[in-house]
Amino acid sequence: MFPGDGPGTRVRRRAAAAGALLMGAILLGSIPRPSAMEGAGPPIDVRLRIDPNVATREELMLLPRIGPVLADAIIDYRTHCGRVPAFRRAEDLDEVYRIGPRTVELLRPHLALGSKDSGEGARRRGPGGREGCSP
Repeated sequence: MFPGDGPGTRVRRRAAAAGALLMGAILLGSIPRPSAMEGAGPPIDVRLRIDPNVATREELMLLPRIGPVLADAIIDYRTHCGRVPAFRRAEDLDEVYRIGPRTVELLRPHLALGSKDSGEGARRRGPGGREGCSP
């Protein structure tokens, strides 16, 4: 301890030293920068589950690989789809432009389909009187 140090100073000094060591390791390249790590976006909590039938644009953008363009495409699809809810299974998202099977598999653990708010059980007929979404 140094003369004039108050309570907790030792802890603050150690924390500052640990922070300096970490920054030095990042700058020297021995620890990858967070932006260089795979999936550089915000960490996704696997417990996060979103219903694409009712989610807002911002909520959809919390999902992996869903940015503003895909969020808008999901909302557009569910708005113009001929069935309610538009997404009953994860595979239904494959019908959205620019979403393919790999993205569906990535999204699957984060989807909450069949919730009360999604209108489960309600049906609407599409063009030609058939259930489903128009191309």
